[in-house]
Amino acid sequence: MTNVDPNEKAPCFASTKDFQTDTSNSELPNREDLSKDPANASAATTSSHHDNGWATPREIKSDLPLPPEFDATALLPMPLSDFVLDEADRMPCPPDYVAAALLVVLGAVIGSKCGLKPKRRDDWIVTPNLYGGVVGDPSAKKTPASNIAMRLLDRLEANETVLFAEREKAYSAEFAAFEALQNAVKEGMKKAAKGIPDPAKMTNAVKELQALQEPEKPYSRRFKSNDATVEKLGDLLTHNEMGILVFRDELAGLLSSWDKEGREGDRAFYLEGWNGTSSFSIDRIARGSLYVKNLCLSVFGGIQPDLLERYLGGIVASLDNDGRIQRFQVLVYPESVEWEWRDRCPIFGVREALRDLFDRLASFDPIQAGAAPADAFIKLPHFCFDDEAQEVFIKWSYELHREQIAKEKDPLMQQHLGKFEKLFCAVALILHLSEGKIGAVTVGSALRAAAWCEYLAGHAKRIYGLVEVGKIKVARLLSRRLAEGKINNNFTARDVSKKGWAGLGTNAEAENALSILEDFGWVQSYETNELSGRPTIRYRIHPNIRGAK
Repeated sequence: MTNVDPNEKAPCFASTKDFQTDTSNSELPNREDLSKDPANASAATTSSHHDNGWATPREIKSDLPLPPEFDATALLPMPLSDFVLDEADRMPCPPDYVAAALLVVLGAVIGSKCGLKPKRRDDWIVTPNLYGGVVGDPSAKKTPASNIAMRLLDRLEANETVLFAEREKAYSAEFAAFEALQNAVKEGMKKAAKGIPDPAKMTNAVKELQALQEPEKPYSRRFKSNDATVEKLGDLLTHNEMGILVFRDELAGLLSSWDKEGREGDRAFYLEGWNGTSSFSIDRIARGSLYVKNLCLSVFGGIQPDLLERYLGGIVASLDNDGRIQRFQVLVYPESVEWEWRDRCPIFGVREALRDLFDRLASFDPIQAGAAPADAFIKLPHFCFDDEAQEVFIKWSYELHREQIAKEKDPLMQQHLGKFEKLFCAVALILHLSEGKIGAVTVGSALRAAAWCEYLAGHAKRIYGLVEVGKIKVARLLSRRLAEGKINNNFTARDVSKKGWAGLGTNAEAENALSILEDFGWVQSYETNELSGRPTIRYRIHPNIRGAK
C-alpha cells in the first residue's frame, strides 16, 4: 500500500493513490492502553522488531484526499459567481453546494431545447442536462443549499401555471368552435344520406370534415418533480420534450430503488435519460404503453458519506457496475464550513439578475440565439465551438484520453473520467447561454468548462476514496476482534467469515480485510498443506496483540 500525505489536495486527472498510513516510530501504548481501544492504537510492543520477524503493528487508518477549493472566478461568470458566494456566505455553507445545484438546475431549464455539436463534421450532439448532488453529514446544510437553486425552478413553475390558465381558456374557445363546425358538417352528411343519396354533397362534406383541424390541447410545462414513479415521469415527459429535473432530498432512496426486484426498468430509464437525446418506451400491463419521444432527465439531491460509502462498496463487491454512479458527475464533497451567526441582507440586484436569467432561458429561441436548426440527422437545434474554443476542446480531449484515463488505475474513477466529454460540453453550453451570448460557444466558456472538469475530478477522487475508507473500517472491526481474543491463532479467512461479523460475511470480504491487516503488520499469512492436499492460507496474529495465543 502506497503512503500519501493526507494534507495534499487530490490532483485532478492523476492516477489513483492509496491512502495514508502512519509509519511513525513513536512510542506505543502498553497493554492496558491497548485493551481500552485496541483498534485505535498500535499494538503494544517493547521494540520495533522481534526475533521472529514481526514488525511493530501500525495504526489502521485511511484519510480521504482533501477536496479542491472552489474558485468562483475561474468557474463561473457574473452574476452566477456573485450569487453563489453571497448565498453561501449568508447561510453559511460550502459554496460548492450552491454552485453544483445551480449548474444542474440551469442545465435542466435549457434541457433538450438545444444542444452542442462538439465536432465540425460529425453529427454527435450533447444536451446540457446533468446528474449531480451534494455529499455531507446531516448537519452540513445540503438541503438548504440545494433549495436555493430549486426555488428558482419553483418560481418558473408558478409563472407557468398562470400562463397555462390563459392558454387553457383560449383552447376551450377554439375547441368549442371546432365542435360546432364538426357538428354542422356531420349534419350536412346526414342530409346528403337521406332520401335519394347525393354523392356530390357527401363527398364535399367528407372533405370538409377531413379539413377540420382539432386545436392542440395545451399542457403546462413542468420543470421539476420530487418523488414520481418512472411511469408518471414518462407521462410528464410525453408533454415535456425539453426534459424535467428529478430532485430528491435523499439520493440514497432513489439509488436503492433502482436495485429493487421488479424495478429493473427504472434503472434503464434513468441511464437513458442522462443521454438526453433518445426515445424510450414504457410498457406496463396496468397502465398500457407510453412512448417518450425524447427522454431528457436531470437529477440532483443530497447524500450522506456513510450511505454513499455503503452504496459504492456494494457496487464493487457485487461487480454490478453499469455506469450509473459515474453519471453523477456534478457530485461534490467539500469540507464543512464552521458555523457562524450571520444576518445580513442579500447583495442588491444579484438575486434579481438570476431571476431574469432563468426567465430568459425558460423562453428563449435557440435559432434566434444563433443555433443551427435541426435536420434529418441532428434532431435538435445546436450550437458549435468557435475556432479558439474548438482548439481548447481538442487539446483537452487528447489530455483526457491519452493521459488521465490511460494512467488512471481505479476502475471506478477511470469510468467516471470516460464520461467527462459530455460534462465539458454541457457546462460550456450552459455558461455560454447564461452569459446571453449569441452564436458559437466562445473560448471563455470552454476554458471554464475545462476548469469545472478539473475541479469535479478532484471531488470524484475524494468520493471514490470512500470505497477504501469502507475497507479500512471493516479491517479495523476485525482488528478489534483479534485484540479481544475472539479468534484463535493460525486461522483461515473461512474461520473469520463463519463468525458472521458485519462486512466479513464472505470469504472474499474476510480476505480483503486480512490483506489490509497484513499491510499494517497485525497478521502474517503463510501457506500450509492440509489433509486434502490443497494448500491453505492461514494467518498468525501479532504476538503482542491482546488475545493472541
